[in-house]
Amino acid sequence: MIRGLKGKVFKVLDEHILVETPGGVIYKVKVPYPLLAKSEEGKDIMIHTYTYFGQNHIELYGFENEEQLKIFTILLEIPGIGPSMATKILSDISIKELFEAVKSGNVNTLKRVKGLGTKKAEIIIFALRDVIWDQRVYEEENHVGEALQALVSLGIDYVKARRLVSEAIKNGFMDTEDIIKFALQRKDKRP
Repeated sequence: MIRGLKGKVFKVLDEHILVETPGGVIYKVKVPYPLLAKSEEGKDIMIHTYTYFGQNHIELYGFENEEQLKIFTILLEIPGIGPSMATKILSDISIKELFEAVKSGNVNTLKRVKGLGTKKAEIIIFALRDVIWDQRVYEEENHVGEALQALVSLGIDYVKARRLVSEAIKNGFMDTEDIIKFALQRKDKRP
C-alpha cells in the first residue's frame, strides 16, 4: 500500500491532483478542497495517502497531515460513509471545526456538508468523540497522559482507563493525582 507521496504537483484537476514522483511516475490522488486549493503546478508536495480498494476500482486519497488521514480512516468505518463523503467532510469542515462540533455535540456544523443529515451527523460525532479527545487532549495535556499511564500500569485496560480519564476531566478533575483517585473509585462501576 502507498503510505505517502513526495514529488511535484504535475496538474491540478477538479477533485484530484496529479503528483509526479522523482522516478517519473504520476499518481492521481483525490484530495480535500483545502489541499486542492493550495496545490500549484510545479511546486513540491508531500502528502499522506490512503489506498481505497472499491469493488471495481482502486483510488488514492491524499491528506496534508497524519491527523486528517486518521480522521478519514475513522470516518470510513462508519456505516454509510464512503471515501467520497469522508473527503467531502474534510473539504467542507476544518479539523478545528470538526473538533469543536464533536466536543460540543453540535450536529449543525456537520449538517453543512451536503448529503449529511441529523442522524448521520450524530453517528459521526459519537464515532469521533474518543478519537479526537485522545488526539487533542492526551497529546496536549501532560498530566492527563501521566494519569492514563499510571492507570494502565495499575492493570486497568487502556480503553477503560481512557474512558475513566475522560470522565474525570468532564467532572472537573484536572490534577494528575485527582484524576487517578477519581478513576480508581469509578473503575468497577458500569459506564
